[in-house]
Amino acid sequence: MWQYALWGLAGAAMNRALVLLEASQHAKGWPWREPYGPGAGPYWIATLLHFIIATVVTAAAAQAGYIPNALVAVGIGAAAPIAVKKVAGYTLGLLPGAQDEAKGGDDARRT
Repeated sequence: MWQYALWGLAGAAMNRALVLLEASQHAKGWPWREPYGPGAGPYWIATLLHFIIATVVTAAAAQAGYIPNALVAVGIGAAAPIAVKKVAGYTLGLLPGAQDEAKGGDDARRT
């Protein structure tokens, strides 16, 4: 299982490399440097969090038996942040009162 988690981490690293390449095409210089970006600290924190999310999701998928080979683990690692965001949004929508808040915001609480 831990081998698949490492493959997922590699997938996340590839994803972040592609994000960096895209961002560097639009910025003059390094995309994380001020004034074009938030600075190196937030960039590295975001990268670390991306790696953690990908590793945990890939390890969980491997533990559940959903990963048949390393290539699938790489793909899961690369797509993990997007998948977690979608699942979290879906899960929050299932909570009681979520539909009322989506319709009316604070007004739904007052009535």
